[in-house]
Amino acid sequence: MAPRTRYAIAGFGFVCAILLLGIGMVVLSMMQWRLHLLTSLWLLSLLPRALITQRAAPGVHGIARLSLIVVLSFVAVALQLGREQIGQASTTRIRVAQLREVGATAPDQATALRPGDRTALGNGRIWPVMIGASVRGTIRDRNGVVLAETRDGRRIYPFPDLGNIIGFQSRLYGNSGVEAARDLDLSGTRTFSVTALLESRLLGTPFTTQPADVYLTLDATLQQAAQAALGDRPGAVVVLDPRTGAILALATYPRFDPNQLVLADTASAEQVAQVQAFWQGLTERSDSPLLNRATQGRYPPGSVIKTLTAAAALDSGLLTGPEAQVTCPNRLNTDAGAPPVVNAVENLAQRTGDPSDLRRVYAWSCNTAFAQIGLGLGAERFADYAGRFGLGFADAPAEPALLDIPAEAGTIANDPAFLQRPVALADTSFGQGQALVTPLDMAQMVALVANNGILMRPYLVQDVRVGDQIRSAAKPTIIRQAINIQAAAQLRDVMRSSVEFGYAKPVALPGITIGAKTGTAEAPGGAPHSWFVAIAPLEQPRFAIAVIVEHGGEGSRNALPIARQVLAAALGVQP
Repeated sequence: MAPRTRYAIAGFGFVCAILLLGIGMVVLSMMQWRLHLLTSLWLLSLLPRALITQRAAPGVHGIARLSLIVVLSFVAVALQLGREQIGQASTTRIRVAQLREVGATAPDQATALRPGDRTALGNGRIWPVMIGASVRGTIRDRNGVVLAETRDGRRIYPFPDLGNIIGFQSRLYGNSGVEAARDLDLSGTRTFSVTALLESRLLGTPFTTQPADVYLTLDATLQQAAQAALGDRPGAVVVLDPRTGAILALATYPRFDPNQLVLADTASAEQVAQVQAFWQGLTERSDSPLLNRATQGRYPPGSVIKTLTAAAALDSGLLTGPEAQVTCPNRLNTDAGAPPVVNAVENLAQRTGDPSDLRRVYAWSCNTAFAQIGLGLGAERFADYAGRFGLGFADAPAEPALLDIPAEAGTIANDPAFLQRPVALADTSFGQGQALVTPLDMAQMVALVANNGILMRPYLVQDVRVGDQIRSAAKPTIIRQAINIQAAAQLRDVMRSSVEFGYAKPVALPGITIGAKTGTAEAPGGAPHSWFVAIAPLEQPRFAIAVIVEHGGEGSRNALPIARQVLAAALGVQP
């Protein structure tokens, strides 16, 4: 065929292709549109094919034709997406309009923005695309108990007290907690395929995802026991499996009901206003109910930090064992002109003995004894052991060990220079100074002792499943060997003494050997914080617990009874 004739046919084909595409954009039948699209693409290819034949070098014909196919494929995708936008515009407008107030008029550009403007609901200034209802995976405890599910297009939380852990899925305020951390799994977008999406767009077939169910390490029964024991006292309870780092219970108070932040797929203006009012109330409350105190609350540790100091002394060889001699004077002078270190009880040496040993000064929580131990360790060595336990400095904080939900990392001081002052090192060694820790930090501290000195990474998500198939599963992860096996065994023996004859004695349970430590931490603005940490059963520890009650006073009077109740539930014994 003569070149002129070929070009004339190609030009005519180009014009026909444009006409066919224009008509195809408005036809209702998907089959007709596909026929228009394929025919037009073939006609559009005539001109470049003629140019390739006549002008391209023979050696590049293959590459040129391949490039043409790629370009035409992109053109096909662009045309399909363009048609989708045009064809579905009216449907989208109708769907969004259904969410507006009855009798609403067209958008008024002068309408003031409202809190819901950043949502998929729309208002007088925006007409966003409404996301259709979709099935979302469930969240379950380790035994399969449902903690979150979707019913009739609405997210439901059967255990509303778990809002700080499970979080919420809100069309107004986004996702939080596990709902946010595992959104890719729960929504099914982790298996999102671009190829499948393009196929759906081009062929008009439904685009489907595979939402997964997320199983947590929590035990719903133990969690309820922890929440009941804590009651309405501001504070937190953390229970870990020291062998793996699995979080078995994570109670916090104040808390919130995530059901109050959820909207159905079709929501009235009144329902939207109710959710907005609830959210505003949460954010304006002075007691911070959105804060998960178990993982994000940072408190002075008080005497429970003496566990870390004792571990450092035993592991480093400063003290040779539980019977190593330590004195417990009424006062201990440190820096010239600085207030002396004193004990909470005058003449405490009458209980500890004089001289005493590590076992007794720990059981009776002698401040002056642990101040001497801290000074004996020195600033650098004490800071090194604090780092092994996950406590860094505020000017260079460590990364939180927990990755599944928001968490904070504890700190031993604001900066290393602080510990260089003897009075500061002494104060920090028995639980005051600048140290700030989370309840999870303290649970990890005693879990490490229970686990032969091995610090495990705490985790909340056990596995992710699609039906009966496990898509991914958590693997217990060792962070580090913080102290040696012998030091850990010696410290467990020391902790046992605290329950046998010390301040922790009331935590004892029939037939169970427990190691524990009480703590009373000075706090600004009120009574001291009440702390308690424990591991049980001591021979083969399966539970590590930390409890704090904000401004609860002495640890033995407030935090201890909570821990006792939770441990009894965990061990299946009567308190």
